[in-house]
Amino acid sequence: MEFAVITGLKFGSTTEIPDISKFFNKVFRGKTSLQVKNVQLAFLKSCKIDKGSGDEALKLALLWILFGILLMKDKTTKKIDMKFIHLVDNLDDFNNYPWGRLAYDVLVKNMRKHMGPKSVTRRARKLTTKDKPIFPHIDVHGFAHVLQLWAYEAMPCVASYCATRRSKTSIPRMLRWDASKAFRFDELTQNCFPILKAGDKMSERMKVMENLVPA
Repeated sequence: MEFAVITGLKFGSTTEIPDISKFFNKVFRGKTSLQVKNVQLAFLKSCKIDKGSGDEALKLALLWILFGILLMKDKTTKKIDMKFIHLVDNLDDFNNYPWGRLAYDVLVKNMRKHMGPKSVTRRARKLTTKDKPIFPHIDVHGFAHVLQLWAYEAMPCVASYCATRRSKTSIPRMLRWDASKAFRFDELTQNCFPILKAGDKMSERMKVMENLVPA
Protein backbone atom coordinates (compact mmCIF):
# COMPACT_ATOMS: atom_id res chain seq x y z
CA MET A 1 0.00 0.00 0.00
CA GLU A 2 2.78 2.47 0.94
CA PHE A 3 4.51 1.85 -2.41
CA ALA A 4 1.34 2.73 -4.33
CA VAL A 5 0.58 5.82 -2.21
CA ILE A 6 4.11 7.18 -2.57
CA THR A 7 4.59 6.51 -6.30
CA GLY A 8 1.06 6.67 -7.69
CA LEU A 9 1.87 3.67 -9.90
CA LYS A 10 -0.88 1.23 -10.81
CA PHE A 11 -1.32 -2.15 -9.13
CA GLY A 12 -3.59 -4.96 -10.28
CA SER A 13 -3.63 -7.90 -12.67
CA THR A 14 -1.26 -7.91 -15.63
CA THR A 15 -2.44 -7.72 -19.24
CA GLU A 16 -1.34 -9.80 -22.21
CA ILE A 17 1.76 -8.49 -23.96
CA PRO A 18 2.12 -8.92 -27.74
CA ASP A 19 5.03 -10.96 -29.08
CA ILE A 20 6.02 -8.39 -31.70
CA SER A 21 5.16 -4.82 -32.68
CA LYS A 22 5.59 -2.37 -35.52
CA PHE A 23 7.46 -0.05 -33.19
CA PHE A 24 10.08 -2.68 -32.36
CA ASN A 25 10.57 -3.61 -36.01
CA LYS A 26 11.06 0.04 -36.94
CA VAL A 27 13.41 1.12 -34.14
CA PHE A 28 15.22 -2.06 -33.07
CA ARG A 29 14.99 -4.24 -36.17
CA GLY A 30 17.16 -7.35 -35.94
CA LYS A 31 18.14 -6.89 -32.28
CA THR A 32 18.12 -10.04 -30.14
CA SER A 33 19.12 -8.31 -26.91
CA LEU A 34 19.04 -4.73 -25.66
CA GLN A 35 20.46 -2.61 -22.87
CA VAL A 36 19.24 0.67 -21.40
CA LYS A 37 21.89 2.55 -23.37
CA ASN A 38 20.36 1.26 -26.64
CA VAL A 39 17.03 2.80 -25.67
CA GLN A 40 18.77 6.02 -24.64
CA LEU A 41 20.67 6.33 -27.93
CA ALA A 42 17.51 5.59 -29.93
CA PHE A 43 15.67 8.32 -28.02
CA LEU A 44 18.42 10.91 -28.62
CA LYS A 45 18.50 9.99 -32.30
CA SER A 46 14.72 10.40 -32.55
CA CYS A 47 14.94 13.81 -30.87
CA LYS A 48 17.40 15.00 -33.51
CA ILE A 49 15.09 13.88 -36.32
CA ASP A 50 11.75 15.26 -35.12
CA LYS A 51 12.94 17.38 -32.14
CA GLY A 52 11.18 15.07 -29.71
CA SER A 53 7.69 15.95 -30.90
CA GLY A 54 6.74 12.64 -32.53
CA ASP A 55 5.17 9.47 -31.14
CA GLU A 56 8.43 7.58 -31.56
CA ALA A 57 10.33 9.94 -29.24
CA LEU A 58 7.50 9.75 -26.69
CA LYS A 59 7.51 5.96 -26.68
CA LEU A 60 11.30 5.82 -26.36
CA ALA A 61 11.17 8.31 -23.48
CA LEU A 62 8.65 6.09 -21.67
CA LEU A 63 10.89 3.06 -22.19
CA TRP A 64 13.93 4.98 -20.94
CA ILE A 65 12.07 5.90 -17.74
CA LEU A 66 10.81 2.34 -17.36
CA PHE A 67 14.18 0.63 -17.74
CA GLY A 68 16.34 3.40 -16.31
CA ILE A 69 14.30 4.13 -13.16
CA LEU A 70 11.39 1.81 -12.37
CA LEU A 71 13.12 -1.43 -13.38
CA MET A 72 16.71 -0.26 -13.14
CA LYS A 73 19.25 -3.07 -13.32
CA ASP A 74 22.37 -3.47 -11.23
CA LYS A 75 25.86 -3.30 -12.71
CA THR A 76 26.08 -7.04 -13.38
CA THR A 77 22.75 -7.35 -15.21
CA LYS A 78 22.56 -4.97 -18.16
CA LYS A 79 20.06 -6.67 -20.48
CA ILE A 80 16.48 -5.41 -20.36
CA ASP A 81 13.27 -7.39 -20.74
CA MET A 82 12.46 -6.79 -24.40
CA LYS A 83 8.81 -7.85 -24.17
CA PHE A 84 7.85 -4.48 -22.69
CA ILE A 85 9.08 -2.74 -25.82
CA HIS A 86 6.24 -4.41 -27.71
CA LEU A 87 3.75 -3.11 -25.16
CA VAL A 88 4.62 0.55 -25.80
CA ASP A 89 3.28 0.30 -29.36
CA ASN A 90 -0.16 0.87 -27.80
CA LEU A 91 0.12 3.79 -25.37
CA ASP A 92 -3.21 3.05 -23.69
CA ASP A 93 -2.12 -0.50 -22.89
CA PHE A 94 1.29 0.74 -21.74
CA ASN A 95 -0.13 3.41 -19.43
CA ASN A 96 -2.68 1.00 -17.94
CA TYR A 97 -0.15 -1.75 -17.23
CA PRO A 98 0.35 -2.37 -13.45
CA TRP A 99 3.89 -1.00 -13.33
CA GLY A 100 3.57 -0.50 -9.59
CA ARG A 101 3.23 -4.23 -8.97
CA LEU A 102 6.17 -5.03 -11.25
CA ALA A 103 8.44 -2.31 -9.82
CA TYR A 104 7.56 -3.37 -6.26
CA ASP A 105 8.32 -7.05 -6.95
CA VAL A 106 11.67 -6.18 -8.59
CA LEU A 107 12.71 -3.98 -5.66
CA VAL A 108 11.67 -6.48 -2.97
CA LYS A 109 13.43 -9.35 -4.75
CA ASN A 110 16.62 -7.32 -4.96
CA MET A 111 16.46 -6.20 -1.33
CA ARG A 112 16.00 -9.78 -0.18
CA LYS A 113 19.03 -10.78 -2.22
CA HIS A 114 21.31 -8.11 -0.74
CA MET A 115 19.86 -7.92 2.79
CA GLY A 116 19.58 -11.66 3.49
CA PRO A 117 21.65 -13.27 6.28
CA LYS A 118 24.24 -14.75 3.89
CA SER A 119 24.79 -11.48 2.07
CA VAL A 120 25.10 -9.47 5.31
CA THR A 121 27.57 -12.00 6.75
CA ARG A 122 29.65 -11.93 3.56
CA ARG A 123 29.92 -8.13 3.63
CA ALA A 124 30.78 -8.17 7.34
CA ARG A 125 33.68 -10.55 6.66
CA LYS A 126 35.03 -8.21 3.99
CA LEU A 127 34.93 -5.31 6.44
CA THR A 128 36.87 -7.20 9.10
CA THR A 129 39.69 -8.04 6.67
CA LYS A 130 40.43 -4.38 5.89
CA ASP A 131 43.22 -2.45 7.62
CA LYS A 132 41.02 0.64 7.87
CA PRO A 133 37.28 0.88 8.53
CA ILE A 134 34.99 1.36 5.54
CA PHE A 135 31.26 1.85 5.21
CA PRO A 136 29.40 -1.08 3.62
CA HIS A 137 27.24 -0.28 0.62
CA ILE A 138 24.64 -2.05 -1.48
CA ASP A 139 24.00 -1.67 -5.19
CA VAL A 140 20.21 -1.77 -5.30
CA HIS A 141 18.33 -2.01 -8.57
CA GLY A 142 14.66 -1.34 -9.09
CA PHE A 143 12.85 1.83 -7.99
CA ALA A 144 15.01 2.24 -4.88
CA HIS A 145 14.19 5.96 -4.64
CA VAL A 146 10.90 4.90 -3.04
CA LEU A 147 12.79 3.74 0.07
CA GLN A 148 14.19 7.23 0.51
CA LEU A 149 10.76 8.80 0.12
CA TRP A 150 9.25 6.28 2.54
CA ALA A 151 11.87 7.29 5.12
CA TYR A 152 10.80 10.93 4.80
CA GLU A 153 7.17 9.95 5.37
CA ALA A 154 7.74 7.50 8.22
CA MET A 155 10.73 9.08 10.02
CA PRO A 156 10.42 12.84 10.58
CA CYS A 157 13.94 12.93 11.98
CA VAL A 158 15.37 11.75 8.65
CA ALA A 159 13.22 14.20 6.72
CA SER A 160 14.42 17.08 8.88
CA TYR A 161 18.01 16.38 7.86
CA CYS A 162 17.57 15.36 4.22
CA ALA A 163 14.48 16.97 2.71
CA THR A 164 12.00 19.83 2.74
CA ARG A 165 8.26 19.23 2.73
CA ARG A 166 6.65 21.28 -0.04
CA SER A 167 3.08 20.10 0.43
CA LYS A 168 0.91 18.11 2.84
CA THR A 169 -1.78 17.17 0.35
CA SER A 170 -0.09 16.31 -2.98
CA ILE A 171 -0.82 12.86 -4.38
CA PRO A 172 1.23 10.78 -5.02
CA ARG A 173 3.20 11.58 -1.91
CA MET A 174 6.52 11.66 -3.75
CA LEU A 175 5.44 15.11 -4.99
CA ARG A 176 5.45 16.45 -1.43
CA TRP A 177 9.22 16.42 -0.99
CA ASP A 178 12.24 18.37 -2.17
CA ALA A 179 15.43 16.43 -1.43
CA SER A 180 17.97 19.07 -2.50
CA LYS A 181 19.06 19.79 1.08
CA ALA A 182 22.72 19.01 1.84
CA PHE A 183 23.43 16.92 4.94
CA ARG A 184 26.20 15.00 6.68
CA PHE A 185 25.71 11.25 6.88
CA ASP A 186 27.44 10.97 10.26
CA GLU A 187 25.16 13.61 11.79
CA LEU A 188 22.10 11.84 10.39
CA THR A 189 23.04 8.45 11.87
CA GLN A 190 24.15 9.92 15.20
CA ASN A 191 20.93 11.86 15.78
CA CYS A 192 18.36 9.56 14.16
CA PHE A 193 19.88 6.08 14.53
CA PRO A 194 22.13 5.98 17.61
CA ILE A 195 24.16 2.80 17.94
CA LEU A 196 22.88 0.71 20.83
CA LYS A 197 24.98 -1.58 22.97
CA ALA A 198 24.02 -4.88 24.56
CA GLY A 199 23.77 -3.35 28.02
CA ASP A 200 21.57 -0.39 27.10
CA LYS A 201 18.33 0.02 29.01
CA MET A 202 14.94 -0.41 27.37
CA SER A 203 14.38 3.37 27.56
CA GLU A 204 17.48 3.91 25.43
CA ARG A 205 16.32 1.33 22.91
CA MET A 206 12.94 3.01 22.62
CA LYS A 207 14.59 6.26 21.51
CA VAL A 208 15.29 4.69 18.12
CA MET A 209 11.66 3.62 17.74
CA GLU A 210 10.51 7.17 18.52
CA ASN A 211 11.75 8.18 15.07
CA LEU A 212 9.09 6.01 13.45
CA VAL A 213 5.57 7.45 13.16
CA PRO A 214 2.42 6.45 11.24
CA ALA A 215 2.63 8.05 7.78
